[in-house]
Amino acid sequence: MKVAIGTDDKRTIRKSHFYGSRYFLVIEILNAQVVAKELRNNTYVEAEKAKEDQGQTERVINLLKDCSLFMARSFGRRSVLEISSCGIDCITTDIENINQAISSYLDGQVKGFEYFDRDAKAFMPCTQRAFK
Repeated sequence: MKVAIGTDDKRTIRKSHFYGSRYFLVIEILNAQVVAKELRNNTYVEAEKAKEDQGQTERVINLLKDCSLFMARSFGRRSVLEISSCGIDCITTDIENINQAISSYLDGQVKGFEYFDRDAKAFMPCTQRAFK
């Protein structure tokens, strides 16, 4: 499984919307262990300020099409609907540090994480996630 995390400084999860991140840290996880990390430049963002435009989310999805989970501090409503409609899971966290967030996620912690349910079209605590 690959997890994409939006970051501006390569250490912390971006506070604003996921799609506006300067970089995406792609973390490959196998058997609950981090096996690889790759930093990808978000070429769709201006260097100084992210600017929303038509098709931004689609281009970011294409850049991260090998990832099955996007983790962020915040997603825009329209973008999270578009991302989830592509079968990609979205999770928000209030944990700022990337390494701490991944470690907590792999340890099964649910505090500080919310899952976007595509059927309900809403974020909810991970403990309420229905698996099909």
